[in-house]
Amino acid sequence: MTDTQPAEPTDVGTLPVVLDVNTVVSYNITAIRERRGWTQQSVAERLGELTGHQLPQASISAMERANITGRRRVFDAHELYLLSVVFDVPITYFFMPPPGTGCQVLADTGEPVTDLYVALIGTDAQLDALDDRLGEIQAHNVDHSDAILAAIYDTGEGVGNWRESYRTWRSHRIDDIAAQCGDRLDEVAVFLNEFATKLAASGPTGYLQSMAHRHGEEAMNTPQPGDSATPLSSSS
Repeated sequence: MTDTQPAEPTDVGTLPVVLDVNTVVSYNITAIRERRGWTQQSVAERLGELTGHQLPQASISAMERANITGRRRVFDAHELYLLSVVFDVPITYFFMPPPGTGCQVLADTGEPVTDLYVALIGTDAQLDALDDRLGEIQAHNVDHSDAILAAIYDTGEGVGNWRESYRTWRSHRIDDIAAQCGDRLDEVAVFLNEFATKLAASGPTGYLQSMAHRHGEEAMNTPQPGDSATPLSSSS
């Protein structure tokens, strides 16, 4: 197998034609392959070694083309698991929204693409259910849970307080997302503040009339102090 050296992170550049969960996965397959500096043939060979069934390069190309052409390609759980092993990333990597898509909606649900972050990280209200499910591992077989946790944390022994470790990780990820989106939110806050100030100063009608003329022109029918309101219709 011939590979190039892992490349520096690059911007894949081509955003999905149709933004849904499957094209997000497709985008991220291309992103991690290029980040690793691998060819599609190399990925096919690695998957073949893992499964014992050789895949053609065209199969990897088809996975990635769905992002560019919009041709529907549905990924199943087994494929995502295999891809996570081959690329050495968690399955959640493949569901990370592409850059610059924060204001778009998912075609398959009509929900904002940012909902993917909620699905990946979870809300505070969802953590209790996760704690309960993870707790079953330790409750049923403590020795087995130690091996699982050692694998997750890449240590020689189990991690005792793994629930707090997950919550700490989640808190850091939320901080990272907030830092990335903070400047955009500040811009929105400034715009809303300016909008509210102008609206309060001139009223809804005055504000809309001021926005309906070209720069430098005098706004027509701008209400003046002392003017009475003109009815929409009057009898002659």
